[in-house]
Amino acid sequence: MKRPGTIGSRSGFTMIEMTVVLVIFVLLAGGIYTVVNAAISASAVLSEENLRHQRLNAFVSLLRRTFHNLPATAQISGGVRSDGSGVPEIVLRDAPGVFAWGTGGPSSGTVVLTAVPRLGGGVQFSLLSLPSSLGEQERRDAMRDGQWLRLLPDLREARWRFYDEGQQDWREDWPEGMGRPPLVELSFMVLGEEIPRTYVFWLPPVKEQQAPPPGEQPPQGEQPPPEQIPEAP
Repeated sequence: MKRPGTIGSRSGFTMIEMTVVLVIFVLLAGGIYTVVNAAISASAVLSEENLRHQRLNAFVSLLRRTFHNLPATAQISGGVRSDGSGVPEIVLRDAPGVFAWGTGGPSSGTVVLTAVPRLGGGVQFSLLSLPSSLGEQERRDAMRDGQWLRLLPDLREARWRFYDEGQQDWREDWPEGMGRPPLVELSFMVLGEEIPRTYVFWLPPVKEQQAPPPGEQPPQGEQPPPEQIPEAP
């Protein structure tokens, strides 16, 4: 029995109230998703940038350590590949242990470090080890079909230069048989950057020992003068 003066008791929310609650919930959920998605995207970008810097620093450190520790028997040549492709490369011969990796790394053959063109544009520094017994045609086939080890991707361009002590200037190529340059310069531009990066590497000099003339013994060091014995009076 209803009390006098009362219309009725409410037993729930109205449709308008439920609609308002659903709209507020959707707006809150959308805002939270946007914030979380932006945080995840920023974290992924930072991780990728950090990985790229680590890869770049590791590559430069590898080159610096390799050039600094070149053995006396190592021969170096480089510049732009002579086949008309314009690919910059450096060739190291007779350098045991250079760029060795794992248990089957290069020994005393030829090591080629080349900025190989990539599909879609750009270049990437890659490494190839070749046996010293290959002929010229076999070497070309191996460079075309060989298994290149990728070291540094995502580059726009790259260039090597070599310092000539005789000319007191930098040159774009270093032919085989010229000896060893004291300095090697590497310049490259990373994709997404507008300023090129330049690194200069020092190479230990090789002093050639001159053979003594025929019949002459090599110096064995300074000998003390013979002791003077006084004569008896």
